[in-house]
Amino acid sequence: MEFKTERLIIRPYTEKDLPAYFALLSDEKNLYYLDDIVTRTMEEARASLDEAIAFFKNGKARRFGVTLSGNDTIIGGVGYDLTDCTPENRTGHMGWFIRSEYQKKGYITEAARRVLAYAFKEDNCVRITTGCYAENIPTQKVMGKLGFKRVDGKLEKQFHDGRMKERVNFVISLPGACWNLKKK
Repeated sequence: MEFKTERLIIRPYTEKDLPAYFALLSDEKNLYYLDDIVTRTMEEARASLDEAIAFFKNGKARRFGVTLSGNDTIIGGVGYDLTDCTPENRTGHMGWFIRSEYQKKGYITEAARRVLAYAFKEDNCVRITTGCYAENIPTQKVMGKLGFKRVDGKLEKQFHDGRMKERVNFVISLPGACWNLKKK
């Protein structure tokens, strides 16, 4: 499975991606808001990559590497973990990241848009959720460009970088889907 956009190729990770995957996930400054996925050693990166590959194969997640067309080196990642697999409520939780030198070029928006199309049209998802720290305005802008709507209500708080921070949640649903109604 591979998706092509105007500028990108979005594909499942493979073992040959390990060096680029490690470079991407070991950049603590770039992954400031994603400190839970930072890898500090090649062994940690290998375990993370193996998990991404295994979860894709067993259907628990759809995690993709993002490359520029004509260059097979991973520059970022986008995907979703399935949080509800029942047919009437099939839901994924989406995330993304990209190397700093490729930010502010629209690559993540382009890749995430294509993965969302796959989730709704081919993977039978009816809802995709996502979230970020309230202070992470660039990520919220991407969410808006993709059509995610902020979930109103009580903000979650999470400990990050030595202090409690607010998190905001977003959702996008299949048009016309009644994902909150269980079939009887």
